[in-house]
Amino acid sequence: MIAFSCDIDWAPEEVIEDTLNLFELFKIKCTIFSTHNSSIISKANKNLFEIALHPNFNDLFNGNLNNSFDNILDEIMDIHPYAKGIRTHTLMQSIPILQKFADKGFIYESNNFLPYHTDLKPFKLWNGLVRIPYNWEDDVHWNYGYSFDDARVSLDSNSLTVFDFHPIHVFINTENKYRYNEAKKHYKDPQKLLELRNKEVPGTRDLFINLLKHCKQNSIKTYTLIDIAEDFLKNNK
Repeated sequence: MIAFSCDIDWAPEEVIEDTLNLFELFKIKCTIFSTHNSSIISKANKNLFEIALHPNFNDLFNGNLNNSFDNILDEIMDIHPYAKGIRTHTLMQSIPILQKFADKGFIYESNNFLPYHTDLKPFKLWNGLVRIPYNWEDDVHWNYGYSFDDARVSLDSNSLTVFDFHPIHVFINTENKYRYNEAKKHYKDPQKLLELRNKEVPGTRDLFINLLKHCKQNSIKTYTLIDIAEDFLKNNK
């Protein structure tokens, strides 16, 4: 089973739209982990896109006492009240946090990252949440120093592979931290970001498009994470 996910990370509308248009072009499903109110995400094709949540609790652990866990979570839940899945920014988690997710009615969480791991499987946590691990992320790929001409994970549809892309990296075709560090200075300026797009070596965008083409050309069925969670629950009563 192949599943694509995207951590939106407060990207500009033009950047988000660029990534979603590519999914639309190839008719590939994706789970969008949303960070904020976006008209592009709100209007996304529900036959292809699942909207899940990507809250940021980092400030709470950095001593910011002007907010609370519940306020941060409730704010993003108010924007996407029907979301059933969650992945925190920077994968922040703990037993109390996971319990809170269950108490709020989420069906699954995807905070367990196992780079390039094979034979991924969903499983149920003590509180009833389904945990769906994922095994590929664009920024981690370059941190390993790997080329973007190969994802280094199985595309065999009989095994579970879960990709995590960020629209900013798709947009600028990031291949290393140096390009991204430069792009961060212009994060809200899509025109400048486009000027900074990598055209020299294979990057995130190149690999992303190649993966979408591979799935399309080989008729590989793709899944949202809620598809995977509900299938797991149906078969593990």
